[in-house]
Amino acid sequence: MTKVFFALLALAGIASADLPPAQPSPPRQKLYHETLRPQFHFTARYWDDYRLNPPNHYQGWLNDLNGLVYNDGEYHLFAQRWWSAWLHAISTDLIHWKELPPAFGKGGKFGGTQSGGGVVDRNNCSGLGDGTQPPMIAFWSSTDNLSQCISYSLDKGRTWTKYEKNPVLVHQFRDPKVFWYAPHKKWIMILYGPSGQITSLPMYGFNGENNDAHDLRSFTPQEWTCSAIRIFSDGKVIATDQNGSATAQIDPRKQNISDEKFRIGAKTDDSEFLRGDIAEILVYDRPLSDEETKNAVEALRAKWGLAESNPAPQIPTRGLVLRLDAAQAAPDDRNAVSSWKDLSGRANNLTQTETDKMPKLAIDKNLPFPHRVLRFDGAQFLQGPPVLAEADDDFTFVALWRRDNADGSQVICEQNAAARLTGRRACLLSVPRKETENVYLLFTSKNLLEWKKLDTEIRDSFECPDMFQLPVQGRKNTPKWIVIDGAGQYVIGDFDGNRFTPETEKRKGDHGRNFYATMTFENMPDTDPRRIQLAWMRGWDDYPKNMPFNQQVTFPCRLTLRTLPHGIVMCRYPIREIETIRTAGAFGLEDTAVEPSRNPLAAIRGELFDIEMEIDVARSRCSQILLELRGNTVAYDLNRKILSSVGSEVPLEPRRGRVQLRILMDRLSIETFGNRGEVAITNIAYQNQDTPHLKFSAVGGNARILSLTVHNLTSIWK
Repeated sequence: MTKVFFALLALAGIASADLPPAQPSPPRQKLYHETLRPQFHFTARYWDDYRLNPPNHYQGWLNDLNGLVYNDGEYHLFAQRWWSAWLHAISTDLIHWKELPPAFGKGGKFGGTQSGGGVVDRNNCSGLGDGTQPPMIAFWSSTDNLSQCISYSLDKGRTWTKYEKNPVLVHQFRDPKVFWYAPHKKWIMILYGPSGQITSLPMYGFNGENNDAHDLRSFTPQEWTCSAIRIFSDGKVIATDQNGSATAQIDPRKQNISDEKFRIGAKTDDSEFLRGDIAEILVYDRPLSDEETKNAVEALRAKWGLAESNPAPQIPTRGLVLRLDAAQAAPDDRNAVSSWKDLSGRANNLTQTETDKMPKLAIDKNLPFPHRVLRFDGAQFLQGPPVLAEADDDFTFVALWRRDNADGSQVICEQNAAARLTGRRACLLSVPRKETENVYLLFTSKNLLEWKKLDTEIRDSFECPDMFQLPVQGRKNTPKWIVIDGAGQYVIGDFDGNRFTPETEKRKGDHGRNFYATMTFENMPDTDPRRIQLAWMRGWDDYPKNMPFNQQVTFPCRLTLRTLPHGIVMCRYPIREIETIRTAGAFGLEDTAVEPSRNPLAAIRGELFDIEMEIDVARSRCSQILLELRGNTVAYDLNRKILSSVGSEVPLEPRRGRVQLRILMDRLSIETFGNRGEVAITNIAYQNQDTPHLKFSAVGGNARILSLTVHNLTSIWK
């Protein structure tokens, strides 16, 4: 191959001496022991495709947890490689993992293999078994978001076969999780899919005629909205109102707005009209800054009695090319407005000569105090010269407006030509977005191959469902059912085999930034009925760019239900097996008053830690306790009763005058637990090699520490 390469170079007249010298590849570090690879959290390995910072679909990447099951002494962990494959690892202790080649992946008529769950068919309900081993069955969704399929294994997960009669269910959308419901001796599938209910969500945004960002922000019919639409030369669009902002991208190459006319209340081709009111409109020939946008929105809302602002901000004036104020409009004796004077000083006045197309001046009683506004009732508009130059590619529309209803697409203001041309339009547009609410759906089966839909829906749900039953600690014969969504949020309720009835509001299962796509182990042995959860520690751009892995899995946690003053709460806490990777000689402190100037952890060194601490809040005189962990901070504020960890916060009340903290620290993460799992915070966190390893601080007075234990941990990778 080398001779052929240089022969081709010679034919091309290129001498080998003209080529830059070959750069040696950096030496690979030992697999699983690379500098920044987590040492007690699972990460994916490379096999024959070594690359740094592997993207999704490539070896070394992982995302959603899938198909967690226990089978004959082994825990099976599956995870997505972004629908290209189900990664597969096994463990005998939930701590030390051995990654096997991917179980199965994309290919065949059903495309990729998206997320789902797994079961062990101990009674061979499916008939797929061979009489020697109970089949392991994995449920997954095809990338058509319609075909729910299975793969099965007859050798404890070492090899897998895609079922030849797939799909076993045809139903939108994805992520089937299956479990056994013993009282009815049947299987239940929970699936993320569309509800039968269609809702109309009123939205507004920018319309550039086939170069659009239509639905950036929502509005409420019959309520006033003060919106600012900013267009930037790079195609960025930002919509801002009193409730927040949203950003989108249009194609700046297509943007070349017309310089024919400017209208309010209707399209220039008369195909859409506003039914509602306009109080004020501002147009700028430049995008306002964030601060200017905030001031413009607040100034208009304060002026029209929609917000208290003392003193009210000033409306920005630089670049203002049009200002229309309904309070300054002059109506005729019928209250019809034929002319609306531009107050910007640019003389961009708007007019209407046809009587039946003139808007009316009205007193709007929806405002906190009476104001004159312009009333548009369909087929009415005002028109004037273009206020923006042709080919302007950055500008701002600000408007205080109100729509009567959510029906149809309606124009607030627009610069355009009568002919529809891509990119020639610049319009503040309000539209209805028809949506089918996405929910969790339930199906039932006797054989895992044929499924029947149950007449129930679990609302306010999104992706990656998990559903299971747990006992309530301290209450005999009162188990509850838990449904968890893709973000790790959960709801507690009752399930009778046919219908799930929620009994609580949805709550966060974790309060950090990096917790998603959770799953719990099925088929746990009778001798160990714990419910153990893993999650994807999601961070799209948060992982190191110089390592051959991307993303990681949380440390296994046991889930329990406890009764607290505010109700039954699902608690997450690290599994007891972590003790097997603790080193000898832990640091310990008991019932001690720690002064503000003292750091009892000054001598501790390491990078992998399991830290446990109990604070006697009643006997502490400090305002805050800080743990600085190689550049990352975990703190408890005794006055505010707030636990914070690596920038995330959650309220945490003392129990019997005490607060218990647990912190797991790996090379790229800090997981913090309050009051034995009552709250949890999961965050990606880099260690700073230049800071002291550990530091304890009591701020403003002594801290009474009932116990403080620091365990160094060893690597799970051999």
